[in-house]
Amino acid sequence: MRPERVSLKAAIAVFVLLALVPAGKALEPQTKEEPVDRPTLTADDKKLLQEALRLKQELGDEVWPGLGPAAIPAILYNDGYEFLVGHPSPPDSWLKVEDDGFAGQPYYRRAADDPQAFAVRVGEEWAGSMSTLDRMNRKAPFKIAADFYVVLILHEMFHAFQAREAPARFRRALALYALEKNYPAKDPGFVKAWNTEGALLAAALKSQNREELLKTTREFLRNRRDRRAQVPLSAGIADYEREMEWLEGLAKYAELRFYELAASSSAATATISYRPGLPYWSQDFMRLERLMGTQEGDLRFYLSGLAQARILDRLKPEWKQRFLQDGGSMEDLITRTSDYPRD
Repeated sequence: MRPERVSLKAAIAVFVLLALVPAGKALEPQTKEEPVDRPTLTADDKKLLQEALRLKQELGDEVWPGLGPAAIPAILYNDGYEFLVGHPSPPDSWLKVEDDGFAGQPYYRRAADDPQAFAVRVGEEWAGSMSTLDRMNRKAPFKIAADFYVVLILHEMFHAFQAREAPARFRRALALYALEKNYPAKDPGFVKAWNTEGALLAAALKSQNREELLKTTREFLRNRRDRRAQVPLSAGIADYEREMEWLEGLAKYAELRFYELAASSSAATATISYRPGLPYWSQDFMRLERLMGTQEGDLRFYLSGLAQARILDRLKPEWKQRFLQDGGSMEDLITRTSDYPRD
């Protein structure tokens, strides 16, 4: 989500809270505590960030080509400070934290002034920015588990990767947020068509063979074309859909894919346990299948983009090579790959 809108990213806000605790475990409301503004990262902060960086290094290229070795700084923030890790030459506004370090290296801080969970430009570098877990758990109504939090850090680092690899498109996607106010999200026919679209994407993800996958995917493309014709969209609004799927759908995809790979990995260096079966995303898939037309703001595009990326993993496994840089949309690539007639 664009950085000026929220302090806690939509990826960690209302639309995922019901999925934060696996099935069979009670959701425990959090007790609101006094703000924490410690001037250094805690041992837990460092442990969780180190685990996120481990996953990025070991699994990043499986998630997206070039992501693993990419030098992407990270920011964690509490109520009082932002902490910058992994930046080669921070601007003067960032002060070195004395008498402390991260993985044997210095890190930096500045006073927190409305910090955001997103990609943040720091000098010539883009950093992935995320709240510390203890701060998040005081802001959110339910407890967020450490294993889920780790991939949320990676979600934001993927945004920094997008900004670094495709700067013009990243800027374009952010600019298109201005069109959200014109989006006909409340139109009854539009809502109904989006519900059908989500159901078709969910059915495609559940398909058992390529023939079934292609059939359902073509139905999705037909429904999308008809929806845009029934409630005529300007070219800019249609681009808004595609670019939000590129921006937020791909980051959501990276978040989920990191967890999926971590759960199937037996790396001895893991410091956190990951559960099979994608336990934190069941509500996301339910909303995709049943409630896409009622998703607020850009939330539907997290899910529709995620679904299209996972469909492309099956239709064209090499699809991610240069996709960020070459432009085009997942929708267009699915159209070409499934031999669906273009407009």
